[in-house]
Amino acid sequence: MLKKYTFKSDCAGYNILFLGAVHGNEPAGPKAMFKVIEKFACGALSPFKGSVSFIPVCNPLAFERGVRQIDENLNRVLRRYEHPQTYEQNIANELVGYIAEADIIIDLHSTSCTAAEPFIFSDYPDTLADKLAAAQNFKYIVEGWPQIYAGSATIQDFSTGFCAHEYGKTCLTVECGPHFAETSVQNAYYVIMNTLLALGILEGYPSVPVKQEYIVMDTIIFKEKEGSLSRDFKHLDKVSRGEILAVYQDGEAVVCPADSYVLLPKLQAPISSEWFYLGHLKDKAAD
Repeated sequence: MLKKYTFKSDCAGYNILFLGAVHGNEPAGPKAMFKVIEKFACGALSPFKGSVSFIPVCNPLAFERGVRQIDENLNRVLRRYEHPQTYEQNIANELVGYIAEADIIIDLHSTSCTAAEPFIFSDYPDTLADKLAAAQNFKYIVEGWPQIYAGSATIQDFSTGFCAHEYGKTCLTVECGPHFAETSVQNAYYVIMNTLLALGILEGYPSVPVKQEYIVMDTIIFKEKEGSLSRDFKHLDKVSRGEILAVYQDGEAVVCPADSYVLLPKLQAPISSEWFYLGHLKDKAAD
């Protein structure tokens, strides 16, 4: 059973659900949530309208062990299973029900990249998702995840964003920074507070907005065989067309097809897994 904390108002409004530790080695979201839960529980915070729910730890056994997953990536298997075969599939059956009940889902994550700048995944943009993304003081919004995986023959994308979209809900996935950095906990905390303020669940105003840039993922690079990145790439590093991004042990090079941003690079990616992504800057005004 997942532990869910809910705080309700007597007035109508959005029902929002915050998720943490979908991956068990990502503690920033749970730490931030427990800070906010404590404030609601003692009466220091109270919802003005609607309701707010928290599931700080969505993958309890992985969280207890400090590992990403037990059997498989929970954020790729979020759908219902008549006969669940893995630990994460059993969790998915419960978690999908909570997602279906909410109006808005905010999924808080962190990354193994030690110098990662926080950013927001808006997988299925809509007016409400844009409003909530704009309420955060994060510079980068990344779109295009579903389109990337739609073309993959090896990976199915049953993520929180996909699951929410299937039930007609709005969802943002927020990467708050490195796993164990205190700044990541602070970022997660401000995401929670700014979201509640933007929705009117709490009274007040969100943080002063920053100028945001939208990046569209357009390429996924799988690590096909033994090799290494050409340098210690960091998330959102800019690269140029023709630049060598990685070299396999047999000498084959992975060359950048166009001026791009490097997204979510994994220095120690296993063979046949995602190595990194590429994306381009989007002209939001042209939408």
